[in-house]
Amino acid sequence: MRLNTKVFSSVSTKSLVFGIVIVFACAAFVFTGFGSLNPGNLSGLDPNTIAKVGSEKIDLQQFSTAMSAQGLSNSTPPEQKKAVAQQIINQLIQQKILNEQAKKIGWTVDQSEIASLIKNVPIFQNPQTQQFDIQLLKQYISQQQMTESYFYSYLKQQIEIQKIHNLIYMPIVLPGKLLEVENQIKNSEFKLQYAVIAPSDSFLKKKISEASHKYVEDKTNLANLTTLFENTKNQYQQKAQVKPLSILISYKTAQRAQGDALKRTKDEATALAKQIETKLKSGADFSKLATEMNDDVIAKSNKGDIGFVDDTRIDKESMKTLLTLNAAKPLSHIIETPFGLRLFKYVDTKPAVSKKFDDVKYQLAEQLVSPQVQSSIENELQKNINEVIAAKNISNLNKIMSENNITWQYLNKPYKVSESYIVELGMTEELAANIFSLKNPGDTVPKILSFGAKKAIIKLVSKSSAHSLTPELVQTIKNQILSSTTQEFVKSVQQSLTKKYEKDGSIKINTALLN
Repeated sequence: MRLNTKVFSSVSTKSLVFGIVIVFACAAFVFTGFGSLNPGNLSGLDPNTIAKVGSEKIDLQQFSTAMSAQGLSNSTPPEQKKAVAQQIINQLIQQKILNEQAKKIGWTVDQSEIASLIKNVPIFQNPQTQQFDIQLLKQYISQQQMTESYFYSYLKQQIEIQKIHNLIYMPIVLPGKLLEVENQIKNSEFKLQYAVIAPSDSFLKKKISEASHKYVEDKTNLANLTTLFENTKNQYQQKAQVKPLSILISYKTAQRAQGDALKRTKDEATALAKQIETKLKSGADFSKLATEMNDDVIAKSNKGDIGFVDDTRIDKESMKTLLTLNAAKPLSHIIETPFGLRLFKYVDTKPAVSKKFDDVKYQLAEQLVSPQVQSSIENELQKNINEVIAAKNISNLNKIMSENNITWQYLNKPYKVSESYIVELGMTEELAANIFSLKNPGDTVPKILSFGAKKAIIKLVSKSSAHSLTPELVQTIKNQILSSTTQEFVKSVQQSLTKKYEKDGSIKINTALLN
């Protein structure tokens, strides 16, 4: 069936956001689905049919179009491709269930509805005239490798689905009292103080030190400590390191030569290095010259800085020279290396490290006992604070906070229940559920709240009630409530329909094609 272009030229030009959604729906399927669908009976499906829902078919072209939009490549693991395919099938089956329901209740979609939809999609409108252009439509269909008949059929099905959604989204009567309560919940503002519950660093360090000494003194722990030492020995055996600034002047026969160095002879490189050396001895800025004249790409981008090095990270001749440099004698002479000619300027030194087991056994013990000690102390502290705030024992609360160097801080801005994140703390789910327990300034939420990585107690400073309801605010709140409740209702209806179709054996999937 070809699209009737006369119909397109006759419909009005109102703006329909839904049109944009529909046109691009075939290239962007949401990976939600509604659980795993029962394949049902595979008999009766022709080779070009992926699945069938009642009388509605999902053909191979429809499935391939959706799959190609996912950006999968030949290197994508087969398991991932299979999972994506199943998600797309779930989504397409959900659409076909709604199409089937549309048929059962007698929905009809005529050409004028489809034409009105297409005509108001921006990509089908001429930029100069702002009018529908049939050539742009045909160009789009061609680019998507569709036939006009397929495109027409697809839009028809999507309009059917939208009509079913409109039926499900029935209006709900909201009493005025509910709107007032919702307004107070959503729009009241709270100025708050918070105190992050964590033991002080000094107290924690002391307890970990005590526990590590006790751990070392117990001979039964010697094997654990020895194993940890052997596995981490490298960090306790370190050669002397020097941190210099570096300038490399390379030439075409040097190792790893690149860029301008490939045009330079060794004699030309030597002459250039001597010019730089002369400038440095005259007080020129090493970092500036390292940025301008370097053939070492990394050093050039870091103003000559190559970090701390030892003889495992730099050639022997360079390291031998670096070990002679210090703050009193920072500049090197020109050094000949396999990579070219180098000049260095001393920045810092790390002495050699060679520690034995006895030198680090307490440090090793700290690594082993620290997580358990910290967890135990934090749990005990939280238990004690929960007990005193539940009992409203302010004096004991202040004592515990003082002992652990815990202080009250102010939130930078008032808090509203509609907010899901507080900059100073983190996610706010628990706070929203407990905030209305605070009645008067100074009241504290009667338990420690979790904000993700942080745990804190909350105190009320002041509260500002929401503004009185205006017609505009009433409509906003209504929209918020209706959006939330109807989305849940639609999801529930779709899940029920899916279960019914599965139970009736109305969903059939050709798994052979999916593999």
